[in-house]
Amino acid sequence: MSYDRHETDLDYYLCGYGASRITFRGPAISLDRAYTAVIGGSETFGRYVEDPFCDRIADMTGRFVANMGVINGSVDAFTQDEGTMAVLLAADTVVIQVTGAANISNRFYSVHPRRNDRFLRHSILMETLFQNVDFSDFSFTRHMLSVLQDSSPEKFAIIQQELREAWVARMRLLLTRLPGRKILLWIEGVAQSPLGEEPLFVTVDMMQKLEPLIDKLVHCDVSSTQSADQLDDMIFPEIDAASARLSLSSKGHERVAHALARAIGRPDGLSSPVRQAERRARAW
Repeated sequence: MSYDRHETDLDYYLCGYGASRITFRGPAISLDRAYTAVIGGSETFGRYVEDPFCDRIADMTGRFVANMGVINGSVDAFTQDEGTMAVLLAADTVVIQVTGAANISNRFYSVHPRRNDRFLRHSILMETLFQNVDFSDFSFTRHMLSVLQDSSPEKFAIIQQELREAWVARMRLLLTRLPGRKILLWIEGVAQSPLGEEPLFVTVDMMQKLEPLIDKLVHCDVSSTQSADQLDDMIFPEIDAASARLSLSSKGHERVAHALARAIGRPDGLSSPVRQAERRARAW
C-alpha cells in the first residue's frame, strides 16, 4: 500500500442539481437532455474511489449519468427533498440502489432529512418500549439500534419489523412517483455489521414486493471483490482506514458498473465513443 496515496483527500467535485438541498458527487452533468439518474447510499456516491460505478456506466453506455448517491443515505433523503424529486421525475431512467432500513424515520424514531444516519428524536412509543434506555446518549442510528438490540432482542424485533414495513411503504411511494424506467439495484456482500448483513434489515421478500413497480432488478454480489488488498486502489486519510475496509472496493464498482450497463444499454442513434465525448464536453 502506498502511504502517500492516503495523505491527500479525494476530490469528489461536490455539486448540486436544481433546487435540491442535497450535495452530490460530481462533476455535475447538464440536465437539458436525456439522462440517467442513480440514487442510493455510500456505494453509489463512491466513497474512497476515484471512479465510482456511475462514471463507469457513463463510459460503458455513452449515457449522461447523474450520480445522486448520498453517504449513509436512505430512501428518505430523496422522497423528502422535492428538488431532488424534480430531477428524478425528469430522468428517462432512474437506478435505485437498495439501501438499508435503519436510517429512515418511523413510528419509533426520526432521522435527519438529509443526513439520514443522524438520530434526531424518539417517540413516546419507543420510550414506553425501552423505559430503561437513555436516548439522550445517541447521535447516530446504528449506535442506538445496537444498544437496543443488546438491551432486549425480543423488543428489538418489534423495532426491526417496524423498520421493514416503513421501508417497503417508503420505497413504494418513491417508485409510484417516478414515470420513467426504473431499475432496482441490489448490491450484496459489501460488509456485515453486528446488526446484520447490508443492506441492513432488507430481505429478498421485501424487494419482491416492489417487483410490480420496477422494470428490472439488478442483483450484484460483490463479496469476492472485497479483500484485504482492496485498500490499495482506494484513496482515504489514514484515520478513515477502518471505514474504507467496509466500503465498496474499486473492483466492486467495476462489477456493479458492468451489471448495470447491461441492464441500461446504450442510447439509440449514437455510438458509445461519440456519446462519451459529448457527455464529457457538457459536464460542468
